[in-house]
Amino acid sequence: MITKISEVIENGLCCNCGACEGICKTDAIELRIDHQKKEYTPVIDETKCNNCNLCYAVCPGHCVNYHELNEFFFKKQPSDVLIGNYLNCYLGYVSDDNVRFNSSSGGLVTGVLIYALDKGIIDGALVTRMSKENPLEPEPFIAKTPEEIMEASQSKYCPVPVCKLLKEILASDYNKLAVVGLPCHIQGIKNAEMINKVFREKIVLNIGIFCSHNDNFWQTTSLLDRWGIKPGEVHEIHYRGEGWPGNMTVKLKNGEKKSIPYSRALSQHVLWINAIHRCLFCPDLTAELSDMSFGDPWIPEIMENETKGQSLVVCRTKKAEKILSEALSDGYIHLSNLSSEMVKKSGYMMESKKKDIKVRLLIRRLFGKKLPEYKTPLQRPGFKNYLRAIFVYFQVVLSSKRSLQGFMVKLSLLETKLLGGK
Repeated sequence: MITKISEVIENGLCCNCGACEGICKTDAIELRIDHQKKEYTPVIDETKCNNCNLCYAVCPGHCVNYHELNEFFFKKQPSDVLIGNYLNCYLGYVSDDNVRFNSSSGGLVTGVLIYALDKGIIDGALVTRMSKENPLEPEPFIAKTPEEIMEASQSKYCPVPVCKLLKEILASDYNKLAVVGLPCHIQGIKNAEMINKVFREKIVLNIGIFCSHNDNFWQTTSLLDRWGIKPGEVHEIHYRGEGWPGNMTVKLKNGEKKSIPYSRALSQHVLWINAIHRCLFCPDLTAELSDMSFGDPWIPEIMENETKGQSLVVCRTKKAEKILSEALSDGYIHLSNLSSEMVKKSGYMMESKKKDIKVRLLIRRLFGKKLPEYKTPLQRPGFKNYLRAIFVYFQVVLSSKRSLQGFMVKLSLLETKLLGGK
């Protein structure tokens, strides 16, 4: 059993969320980019550490007690294994066509945040943009204006340590904050809310983003290599935008602009090649602990001719339902009802998160490695789940050796053809 944060790091279970740095009262932990692994690694200054173990308590890398968290925040266990607790599901998009066009999938998160800010429901939002000083690195920050919220639109296909701003939330004068994050970020935030009521009081809205896994920085640099672009030449990078499913766009310091369709640059069949290892063992696709979750609607019968983008919404709490209803009434967003069964058709990852993971955990155990702990229902894997889980597990492990990456891309394409996926 893992008992402290250093063991999380040693066992390769860090998910790069930043919660350990964000909760540390003595500034003994700092997330730094490991340029060999191409992801963040917590660095511990033992001279500052007072062994309070708060970092361990909030870390979702070693444990996420879904049973306890669901009881605490929702007062019940979910009846739906795939989606988690929810009230209603929707399909929608932001009313502002410019925001919609320049977002990843409909701009609905941006629209909801701007509405909440305009109406005084929040006085700021913890979101992420790409750094202006270091354009290939993400920058979590508290947005205070609609313009700053729009700066954070679009997906970021790289590690993002959102939770390291927990200490800024505690120290700030903001009393009504929204947080936007991936499932691991929301898990870290909810762990912090469990142990410190100040977080529960200040964070009034948790917005989750659907996530199959996160990518290390090799994902970006390998794409730049394809274009013959050196990292130092990049002025600005956008992973999505320009309609749906969008384009990846790179603006260079010399004024040149290069663009490639999302389906070619970041399609599902190669994303696992540069996945953060810890993501192999996450059972949460839809950010089940958030107030509302948003994701791409990979549903053929809905999106076959879509070019502007729409978002799936899983609304989980009454306060989220109220915000969506009022934003719709005030014309900020467009929504239509969607059945939960239709949401589940939005990609094979919805199922694999609850089945393939059992196989991946088994493989990790067979290699004698320590496992993350969950208290959440999983589904029994079938033959296809075993095959796919084995393919993906060894894709991630072997592709960490750069010399094997070309081979692993071919293997990934074979997996897609034989076992399904986008």
